[in-house]
Amino acid sequence: MGRKMLILYGSQTGSAQEVGERIFRQASRRNFSPQISSMDAYDRANLINEEFVIFVASTTGDGDPPDNMRVFWKFLLRKGLPSDILSTITFAVFGLGDSSYPKFNAVARKLRTRLKQLGSMEIFEPGWADDQSANGLEGDFDN
Repeated sequence: MGRKMLILYGSQTGSAQEVGERIFRQASRRNFSPQISSMDAYDRANLINEEFVIFVASTTGDGDPPDNMRVFWKFLLRKGLPSDILSTITFAVFGLGDSSYPKFNAVARKLRTRLKQLGSMEIFEPGWADDQSANGLEGDFDN
């Protein structure tokens, strides 16, 4: 059994879920013990027990979170959360967006900022996939 990894995705059209599943498959081949869930289906009470979390989030509409991320996002935005509540977690963020919109990858960028505010430590540079990229979202993920 390898190192634990949690992959949480927020996806409106399925693209972020597909990326999350791809990360899951790659992690399994590299001897991790990954779990995957949409953000809203995940029991937020367990988040403080995780070690390494990869967040995959798309931006919809006018910079809005996907439907299956809204409850999780509201939880993270609660004002009463201690600034070190997620200090045991290391994380990485991969955002999916479209640069033809003014709020390109806004959800993933805000999520990254909030995770840091709550004490999490980012261990990889974020990825900002762009649907307008010549390589498409998949090409951005490969890079």
